[in-house]
Amino acid sequence: MISEQQIAEYASHSFTLPDTCNKLRSMLDDDNTDMDDIARVIALDPALSSKLLKLANSSLFRFPSAVSSISKALNIIGGEAMYNLALVETANSAFKHFASPGIDLVRFWKQSVYCALIAKHLGKHCRIRGSEYLFTIGLLHQLAEVVVAKMDPEVAQQCQNLEEEQKPWERQKEMLGATYAECSAAILRHWQLPEQFCYVLSNNHNFAKALDNKEVAILYLSARLALPMADPSFSQKMGMNEDLMNTLALESYDITNITRLVTMEASQLLAIMNPENFQPTEE
Repeated sequence: MISEQQIAEYASHSFTLPDTCNKLRSMLDDDNTDMDDIARVIALDPALSSKLLKLANSSLFRFPSAVSSISKALNIIGGEAMYNLALVETANSAFKHFASPGIDLVRFWKQSVYCALIAKHLGKHCRIRGSEYLFTIGLLHQLAEVVVAKMDPEVAQQCQNLEEEQKPWERQKEMLGATYAECSAAILRHWQLPEQFCYVLSNNHNFAKALDNKEVAILYLSARLALPMADPSFSQKMGMNEDLMNTLALESYDITNITRLVTMEASQLLAIMNPENFQPTEE
C-alpha cells in the first residue's frame, strides 16, 4: 500500500514550489511590504507574469476593462488574490508534470476546475472574507490523484474500481489509508502552504467538520457537486444534504444558478490552463 506520507514525499521531491510563490507569501506576511515590491518580484518571472495576466482577464474576475499590467492587477484584486493566482498557475504546472495515462485526465481537469469555481461562488454567497483561496483549494483537492497515477498507475486504477454505491473517497481510504484530499493536504504541508489551506483540504470529506466550519462545508459541497458535472455516472444529488445546505444558507435554486454559471466559466478557464485538451467556446 502506498501511504499518505510516501505520496507527499514523492510529490515534494519531484515538484518544488516556485521561488516566486514562496517570496510572495513571505512578503504578504510582512507588514512593511507594499504592492510595488510585490509587482517587482512577479516581474522577475516573465512567463508567470504573462500567465497571471491571462488569468486576471479570464472569467475568474470579469473586470469591465482589460487588465494590462501586474501593477494594475495588484491594485484591483490585491496581493492575496495575486498569490492565489500564482498558486493556480503552480497547480497547472504540477498537473502537467504528474500527468500520466493512469487516469482520465480530461475528467480530472474538469473535476478540479469545476470544484474550484463552485468553491469560489459559494465563498462569495457566504460572504467569506478573503475567500479567493477557496478557488485554489478547490483546484488542488484532487492533486494527489495525478501524483498516485504517476507513482503507480495500477493503484490509481484500483482507486477508481468502485463497489456498488461506493463513493470514490471511500475507495481511496481502502486503497491508501487516506483520501486523495487528505493526501493533497499532506503535499501542501510539504510545500509549506498556509495551514488554513491544509486544514480545509484535509477535512474535505469530514461531515461533522463541515457542519462546524463554513469553509470546510464549502469545499465538502463543491467536491460533491463537481464530481457528477465531470463524470455523469455519479448522482447530482450527492452533496444535497439539508443540514449542510442550512449551514451555508443555500436553497436548491442557488445550487442550480451556481452550477449553470460554473459550466459557462469553466470552458474559458480550461482552455487557458490546458489548451492541449480544451478549446475555448463562445460565451
